[in-house]
Amino acid sequence: MHDDAATTELQDRLAETLAISNQKDRITAYLSTLETLLAAPQTAQLVAFGQHFTTSTTMAMVVGRRVLGSLVIALAAGTGVDRAPAEDVEDAAKWAALGQQAFATDAGAEVRRDAVDGIFEAETSGWCDEQTTTLRHLQSHLLATEEDWVGAARALQRIPLEGGSRLIADDEKLAVYMRIVRYLLECDEWGQAQTYFSRASLLVHTTADTETLLNFRLCQAKLFDFSGRLNEAAQRYHEVSFDAMIDDDDRMAILKAAVTAAVLAPAGPQRSRMLAALNRDERVHTGLPPHLSSILRKMLLDYIVRAEEVAEFSKGLQDHQKATVEGGGTVLDRAVREHNVGACSKVYDNISFDALAALLNVDADAAEVMARKMIEQGRLRAWIDQPLHLLYFEARNPHDTDADAQGTAGGLGVERVEKPVEPVSWTERWDDRIRAASLKVESIAETIIAKGLVSPMPA
Repeated sequence: MHDDAATTELQDRLAETLAISNQKDRITAYLSTLETLLAAPQTAQLVAFGQHFTTSTTMAMVVGRRVLGSLVIALAAGTGVDRAPAEDVEDAAKWAALGQQAFATDAGAEVRRDAVDGIFEAETSGWCDEQTTTLRHLQSHLLATEEDWVGAARALQRIPLEGGSRLIADDEKLAVYMRIVRYLLECDEWGQAQTYFSRASLLVHTTADTETLLNFRLCQAKLFDFSGRLNEAAQRYHEVSFDAMIDDDDRMAILKAAVTAAVLAPAGPQRSRMLAALNRDERVHTGLPPHLSSILRKMLLDYIVRAEEVAEFSKGLQDHQKATVEGGGTVLDRAVREHNVGACSKVYDNISFDALAALLNVDADAAEVMARKMIEQGRLRAWIDQPLHLLYFEARNPHDTDADAQGTAGGLGVERVEKPVEPVSWTERWDDRIRAASLKVESIAETIIAKGLVSPMPA
């Protein structure tokens, strides 16, 4: 009841002040009331004072900007929000000091947060867009400090960046869009984040600010990650991890994200190149947990990845990376299964779908569907003998454009000699192999004799 009475009394005083004809005297009366409110801040009274200006359609611009600007400066004091319209306030330093003193305690901080939220409970007028924009930034900042990422993004989304009463520079629009993207990504709302990132991408060419550009690249990597474009995500993460503007710990976290995305990416030439690039980065082997570098190297060298290694790797995945995919299992399960199919091609000439299913821990039909899809997408060189339920692996064409990525051990320069596998009879293939082995033995013997390592046997 006491608060209601005090608020009613304040509203009466504000109405009396509004009736003062002299603008200078009116400003003085308003500022005196504000100073009194800041001496013992109460949420309801600060809300009533703020709404007196933000909802008015008859407020004189000079009076409104001066007084509301003073309130905004006081509310933003000590928060790091530096967008207060100080040019409209002659004694900005005074109001900043009063605000910092009024909201210094935990109780004061709570009053400030509730006051800012309360002011926006009523629809605002267009004349004070600059002041309310600053309050929106403040509201977003306060919500972000409480890790209310959705609320922080919503506050920024309500800022009139287009069609408002003031002209907004492209760099300011870009900064707002990028903050919205960051907050939405924090709460996994990547669909909405993509919308604002698309808007930001139209403006990013207008800025040379290195921090904004770095934030843009990092958000792009995260969006690739969320949307399942894992090869692109790994590449962007890896690029950003070299930026000296980022702390060492954060750079290693970004590098870890690059390795994770590369491991989860669909098997194929593009992932092979990405794995090779990461394997050449010494930080992967010295700064990241051993199980990460181990699984990366196994996938790079086309070794079969075991279930216990998959379980260890899965502990570090984020929620969106544990999503189920078509055909059953998670993104990691699919990546490991596809990798193991490719690894089989380095060991076997052919394999039955029953045996492949046992290796992949799926049924035979699912194994065939996976192999067929990889063949259709050009990520596996093989052909299927459906009557015999066999998967035949083919050798790589040495003139293939992907030979650099797959013709060697993940691009490491370890040459692999492969025999063409043709759909011919097993007798012919066996004879060919016996002939090739005999020729190799004879060639080795001739080399040894030529170097004088042994004496030729007498005839």
